[in-house]
Amino acid sequence: MAKRFRRMTESDIKTIIADLDRWALGQLGSKLTWAVLEERFSFSRQSLQAKSEIKAAYDYAKQSLSGGLVKTKEQATKENEDLVSELSRLKLELKDYKRKELLWMRRWQQIAFHIRQKGIQVQAVDKPIPERGKKPTENETATILKPFDREIPPSGRI
Repeated sequence: MAKRFRRMTESDIKTIIADLDRWALGQLGSKLTWAVLEERFSFSRQSLQAKSEIKAAYDYAKQSLSGGLVKTKEQATKENEDLVSELSRLKLELKDYKRKELLWMRRWQQIAFHIRQKGIQVQAVDKPIPERGKKPTENETATILKPFDREIPPSGRI
């Protein structure tokens, strides 16, 4: 038995276009076909396609949905979860870098303190390494800095 379709009014056209606009924004899901519109509005595919404004709105909605411009609720939820996870990881990484920076600052305060204890001005040692052809290795640097690893003694001033 054939489906019975009714005649389309201007009000119907506006309603259909409004729904297609909502579809283009992803508000009505990601599955849009002429069959879905036939079922939803009780008009034949031929009647729907015959109206140029409906056809244009349908084409735009299909393009929006297929072009990745619109995400389904599941896609948006998954993307949100991924972003929350990445944010948590980055917060932990930032916390670790702040801890390392604090340790680095303390180390250089110790070095500056011990340099001053030896009667040397920090400005005298805070200059570029003369070009010797190569930079010191990590072992050489560790050997040079080892004497400065002692704790800074408490000062009498507060």
